[in-house]
Amino acid sequence: MIPIDITKIIPQRPPFVMVDHLINADEKTAETSFLILPENLLVENGYLIEAGLMENIAQTAAAKAGYEALQKNKLIERGYIASVKNFEINSLPAVGEEIRTTITNLDTIMNMMVIGATVQSNEKIIATCEMTILIEKEVREVFVIADTIISPLGNTTIENFTAIKNGETGIKKHFNASIADKPFYASLLEPKKKFIENELTGFTKFEEMLIATISNTIQQTNIDLKNEKVILIISSTKGNISLLETEIYNLELEKRIALHTSAKKVADYFGFTQTPVVISNACISGIAAILAGKHLIDSGLYDHAIIAGTDEISKFILSGFESFQAISDGPCKPFDKNRNGITLGEAAASLMLSIFPNEGTTIKVMGGSVSNDANHISAPSRTGEELSMAIQKALNESGITFNDIDFISAHGTATIYNDEMESKALHLSGLEKIPVNSLKGFFGHTLGAAGLVESIISMTSMKENTMIPTLGFEKSGEETSLNICTNVFKDELKYCLKTASGFGGCNAALVFSKIEK
Repeated sequence: MIPIDITKIIPQRPPFVMVDHLINADEKTAETSFLILPENLLVENGYLIEAGLMENIAQTAAAKAGYEALQKNKLIERGYIASVKNFEINSLPAVGEEIRTTITNLDTIMNMMVIGATVQSNEKIIATCEMTILIEKEVREVFVIADTIISPLGNTTIENFTAIKNGETGIKKHFNASIADKPFYASLLEPKKKFIENELTGFTKFEEMLIATISNTIQQTNIDLKNEKVILIISSTKGNISLLETEIYNLELEKRIALHTSAKKVADYFGFTQTPVVISNACISGIAAILAGKHLIDSGLYDHAIIAGTDEISKFILSGFESFQAISDGPCKPFDKNRNGITLGEAAASLMLSIFPNEGTTIKVMGGSVSNDANHISAPSRTGEELSMAIQKALNESGITFNDIDFISAHGTATIYNDEMESKALHLSGLEKIPVNSLKGFFGHTLGAAGLVESIISMTSMKENTMIPTLGFEKSGEETSLNICTNVFKDELKYCLKTASGFGGCNAALVFSKIEK
């Protein structure tokens, strides 16, 4: 056995570490040991699941590479599973068993390493596979250099932040027959609000909202949008779906409603030369879009990414949530004992990612991850394990532990099941004592803009060292209670964890850090 702390040679951190010891390593092979414990993140019903075996194999390869780097006094590189072939499992290892994993380097192609793996327990082969691992050769830092929020509370980030710091909310009781036959609570933009000074033709409200927030954000930078190293990413859950309520359905309308149609129109308006990317993954769309932008910049394809998100609240959207009995009969109450549903909201938000930081205090996108419950088309996981997995991977990619997190901006929709699941996930991740807020009581659930709005507010909180409370929360309704923030307070805030979950079982987690230049 090689006498070395395994966490010194692999990027993963507990409880996501799937190897205990590096037994031996040479130029072609490596062997590790791992004792299966009940508290392991990927243990279910007393057995290490398939995903746990894959992680164990990948981390054995990481341990070999990390040990070699340490011996040569080089930077320990990160790797990601690119593909797995011929994965055969004879049996899953049970709690209490120690597995021995041997990997052999089969080939190296550019920045990809192909390995063969054998996992044994009690001297019997229990799993074999061939795995391709993508090695991240260059570490690029990604910073947020500009941002904008447009909501009923203001037309800039600072206006919105000041309003919610003062306890203001955009949620009101509305009487709008075009959206609902009865009164409802929501945070809605003024129906005749003019989003930009110049008169636009051929653009819908949804597209005008995107143009307005992007315009404000790019005015804060000197980035040339025609540069081939700039990419536009649009986040939305419904896009122009409201046109179904006012137009005759035909093939032309079908094309007009398509999200890629709107993305191209907005990109052409600003003169982007690259084809825009659309992220539409339910309520995690905003966070997934930021993460996609980071990954595109990490890859070296782009140096800058503009992420913009919005959704227009329509009769289709409100009635859809009502069909799930998910709409609150008053302003929403995230994590509260008496919560009974979400309150919808309208907002448009955007930010610019860049490899070039601003002078002074800058926010860095550290790492993130998405996961899926594979549980139910609309109901979230009952255990929170899958969101916890995304959180752990985000922390691992960021190179920090749960103890480093200063506050959490939770999804906190105020539905019974989402808040319960999110509470369990944060407990599983060791984050139950960290201050948590949900911003839904100020903005409502802004769908495709939610991840962006709430990330931008959280970044501003870090810059201002000011924690924003959870409006509507009075008394915890969870057995696994959290440290819900109920008052504005000042504190040094360096690391923030942002989480989100949505229909289809999707989850996302993202870590931001404050950098003083």
